[in-house]
Amino acid sequence: MENITRTKKILYLTVISVLILLSILLGLRFFYPVREKESVLTTTGTTAVTTAFSQTIADADSGSIQLNSRAQGDYFYIKTGGIWQRTFLKGVNMGLSLPVSSLDHVEISYDVYLDWFYDISRMNANTIKVFTIMNPDFYNALYDFNEKNPRNPLYLLQGVWINENDMNNIGDAFGENSRILNHFKKSIKEIVDIVNGNKTLAAYGTVPQASYKKDITKYIAGWILGLEWDPRFIINTNKNNPDKTEYDGCFLKTSNGSPFEVFLCEAGDYLIRYETETYQKQQPLAFLNWSTTDPLEHSAEPFPEEDSVSLNTETIHSTAGFYAGLFAAYDMYPYYPEFINYQPDYITYTENGIPNPYKAYLKDIKKFHTVPVLVAEFGVPTSRGRAHESVMGYHQGFLEEKEQGDMVLSMMKDIQSANYAGGMIFTWQDEWFKQTWNVYQYTAPSIAQRFSNVQSAEQCYGIAAYDPGTVKSVCYPDGDLSEWRNEKAVFESEHVTLYIKTDERYFYIAGKTKIDLNTNKLVIPLGTSGRGNKTDGSNGLSFEKPADFLITLDGQCNTNIKVDAAYDVFYYTYHVTKGVFPRNPSLEKQNSGIFNVINMFTSNELVLPLTGKTIPPRFIETGALTYGNGNPERENYESLSDFFYTSDSFEIRIPWNLINVLDPADKKIIGDLYQNKGIKPTAKEDFYIGGGILGLDKSIKMSKYNISGYDTATFHKRLKQSYGILKDGLKNIN
Repeated sequence: MENITRTKKILYLTVISVLILLSILLGLRFFYPVREKESVLTTTGTTAVTTAFSQTIADADSGSIQLNSRAQGDYFYIKTGGIWQRTFLKGVNMGLSLPVSSLDHVEISYDVYLDWFYDISRMNANTIKVFTIMNPDFYNALYDFNEKNPRNPLYLLQGVWINENDMNNIGDAFGENSRILNHFKKSIKEIVDIVNGNKTLAAYGTVPQASYKKDITKYIAGWILGLEWDPRFIINTNKNNPDKTEYDGCFLKTSNGSPFEVFLCEAGDYLIRYETETYQKQQPLAFLNWSTTDPLEHSAEPFPEEDSVSLNTETIHSTAGFYAGLFAAYDMYPYYPEFINYQPDYITYTENGIPNPYKAYLKDIKKFHTVPVLVAEFGVPTSRGRAHESVMGYHQGFLEEKEQGDMVLSMMKDIQSANYAGGMIFTWQDEWFKQTWNVYQYTAPSIAQRFSNVQSAEQCYGIAAYDPGTVKSVCYPDGDLSEWRNEKAVFESEHVTLYIKTDERYFYIAGKTKIDLNTNKLVIPLGTSGRGNKTDGSNGLSFEKPADFLITLDGQCNTNIKVDAAYDVFYYTYHVTKGVFPRNPSLEKQNSGIFNVINMFTSNELVLPLTGKTIPPRFIETGALTYGNGNPERENYESLSDFFYTSDSFEIRIPWNLINVLDPADKKIIGDLYQNKGIKPTAKEDFYIGGGILGLDKSIKMSKYNISGYDTATFHKRLKQSYGILKDGLKNIN
């Protein structure tokens, strides 16, 4: 009997112990997010990837410090209705300007911002990332939008920029008595005051007495300090300050860090300390990094400068007093640097039998970090030109708007399924002032003179397009010539009648003919410089005036525009000036009768370090014209369309940059390449144009067209086809 009683007591105590242990474990699960198995949920027509992590965390014992967002485990947690809810940040970067404004004259109004915020919210995004201080109307509109939409607010990732001129001129973060660091701290203090609604600037661009009165901190998801660091700046800082390996701040500290990491640690600590002491608030904080300076070694990178130094923010740790938490932020693109195209373990990585080097790289970066990781920039542009190529086909340019949507959505899914804390699409709006490495030398150097250049990849990342025209563009290649009914013919011959229009982006040509274009080839000589070719040797044609360009309409697949060999900027740049390719003296003569294919350079020669294999320089034929309907209101719209034709009519649009126009507003073209010994502007008031049918017209007359130019550019917003794709897809990513 006594043994039975003892056994019952032991059993009772065992049960109690198990229950206590379970309670402790459940309590720990409540306080700390526990990683569980990934699950893939399939909805109608869409695969929605949801990774099962703890959806909530407990309050932090932060005392009087106000917290609205926290970075913990793998994610951000945002306080909603008194509960810390796990929130995957899915959003867009937002630039500073509209098409006709520059970084010095930001002119975006409150109403435009508000319109954008509604569009972004309807796209099922929840976050906006900005690089630096925005004008007051941005913060006013964001505050008002969120107050009116409390159930679906837009969170803000606020960037803090650094003075690039100082960075380039001084070249050392601690140089000239820490001038860069001190300026950085000044910017930090200023921007902390701004988001707390407690700052008036003497001016912001064209806004005098810029007053910031809205406290938007409850909508801030986090701070991101810095920019895409020039590796030379990091190397110089590390080299010049070998003794700076530690920083022990109030909220951040580093030991065994590089001098540059010490610089970042001190700047970050200053921000946290200033906001904590002044406003009793804290937000999660990250230091921007990018693929060129990531902490990994990439043995397949062919360009040493792209893997010359590592920035390792894991050396920076928070103290017990920083409750909001650190996170990591990277700009990560699928086409650059080149290691993503050649690293063996990336290019052999597959999912569902499909190679996905981007996902492999994401996973590599994620494994390195102990803090939540966010992709601060990713995307692909819808430009006509291309600047880099990707083994995945996710190129930097020459992509349809639908392709942009599919690719960006696919990358967002990769980011989410790799257990990242969020992804910020680059970018919300197209920006006309941007330059790209392979076209900048063929455009006006002044921002004020730049125009909508679809050859420039950097201008066309937006999900919102900004097209010429106040409501719509002057015309579209779509087979409907009603837009031309009031236009006077510029050229008329027995076989061809031509019309011309222009706007901030294109030189448009429309034509009518009695000859069937399905079975005949049409040629259009265009004289812009007054030099050019008087003949076309390959087709046995002669022209009344010198022709710098020759357009051949030859069906859906073989239509193109070529350039007089002596006016070919690709040949001059890469054969003559840089010596990438051999020279051919016959191509450098005036009036040679030779028209070159128009090419666009996309990569220098690569020598792969792992194999020694040489990849020749790469380029694409950008003079090849794409057939399709270019009217965005049509169901069969294709954004890369250059021309449309029927049996007896056609419409063609040629980007200004493709015909060597530097500034269409001011009527400036590229002058004589050899006489000027380079690419230099020259004024031009008129062009000459003609048309003929191959086999019927041997000698082609040409007529003058006076270029109008313009004083003020016009533009209108248009949501690209990618917007709808993202809207449908983002609602399933959480």
